[in-house]
Amino acid sequence: MKKAKFLVLSIVGIIFFSLIVASLSAVQNAKYEGLLGEWDVQTEDGQYTFVFIFSMEGENLKGLFKGTSGDYEMEDLSYKGNELSFTVNIDAGGQTMTIDYSATIKEDTLEGYLSMEYGEANITGKKRK
Repeated sequence: MKKAKFLVLSIVGIIFFSLIVASLSAVQNAKYEGLLGEWDVQTEDGQYTFVFIFSMEGENLKGLFKGTSGDYEMEDLSYKGNELSFTVNIDAGGQTMTIDYSATIKEDTLEGYLSMEYGEANITGKKRK
């Protein structure tokens, strides 16, 4: 009888724990819901275009930068409220060029700037549907 009671309590505990983990994961994904997906981004003058791809890997937010110079993982990626920031280190002909991005997300639009050693440029973007 004690074994059966222990087995039932163990199963209930596992189910309860699984529900808690699933709920926390759903809350975490909801936190990033407006950001997740692919974004078409360009500098204000339209001279440079990029794609930002945001996804979840377990409970971690991941970002991929795609540009004419290649694909790069986003570093120091932060998204709080509607404020986004990250850094990309691009290989520019054997030299590493660090570019810092900062933007505000409003629904399916993005506005902000990029900053690098040579100056800053405004950026805008739209989330792909």
